[in-house]
Amino acid sequence: MNFLSSNIKFLRKQRKLSQQQLADDLGVKRSNIAAYETKNVEPRLALINEMALYFSVPLEDLVTTDLKTTFTNRDALGMRGDKGLPPTSVDEIAQLSGKIHRMLDGFKVFYEFKKKMNEVSAETPVGDIDNFLTFINHMLEYNRLIENIVKTNDRSGAPSAANPDMSPIRPVAAEVVTAS
Repeated sequence: MNFLSSNIKFLRKQRKLSQQQLADDLGVKRSNIAAYETKNVEPRLALINEMALYFSVPLEDLVTTDLKTTFTNRDALGMRGDKGLPPTSVDEIAQLSGKIHRMLDGFKVFYEFKKKMNEVSAETPVGDIDNFLTFINHMLEYNRLIENIVKTNDRSGAPSAANPDMSPIRPVAAEVVTAS
């Protein structure tokens, strides 16, 4: 099930943002935010990814999880996201993060090479490759955020508060190119 529209509205209200404020932060029109929240229009993948980074939630959760219910249940049970992780989880996350980083770097190198080759032969629209590279760069930045949280948690010997006040983490500036 797709929860994207309700999650955008829920997360925006959690941050006490107006549609205009969110639109300004994401570089879109206010009417677009209204359309996304009412299921009239679904944003492009690059913007969905930017929203996930902006709200500090996994891309998959933004689309497939009812975050309002998840946050409400977690708060009702007294489980807050700012209590940190057990040490075994930190090690597992660090290992997985390293694997993800290597995989994304591999994709990035491959598609940068493919882009250069396609510019010469004009086989595939370069905009598609540029959009994919933008997505990879966003995922690398998201992975770096996770690595930093894990390193902070690991260095102090105690759990760190990842982002307890839910203030937005700004995504990396990247230009999305569309094929004409």
